Amino acid sequence: DQYKAEAKAKWGATRAYREFEAKSGAGFKAASAQLMAQFAALGRMQHLSPADPAVQEKIGALQNIITQNFYTCTREILQGLGQMYTGDERFRRQIDRAGGAGTADFVKQAIDIFCGQA
Repeated sequence: DQYKAEAKAKWGATRAYREFEAKSGAGFKAASAQLMAQFAALGRMQHLSPADPAVQEKIGALQNIITQNFYTCTREILQGLGQMYTGDERFRRQIDRAGGAGTADFVKQAIDIFCGQA
């Protein structure tokens, strides 16, 4: 609930947030579990380079999970999420809990490459 309130305060006027509100109903917990499972899978890939094609494929799948379940995840939004995954300690903890220590940093690096920023 705290995250939802913060998101609404920050992005409530955006199209993406309105889409999130429309999509986040009864399936929100299942979608969140799917997202955490994707972070766990990415965490198991930390032995690879973030640029590895298999890792980049998982980042594309992450983007699709977000688009299908929450809001249209453009590359710009995905890039912002990557920054949030490492810049907000709460997100870092959740992602590292799902995929192991260092997963949030690894995912951010892989997102940067996916979005052409690295």
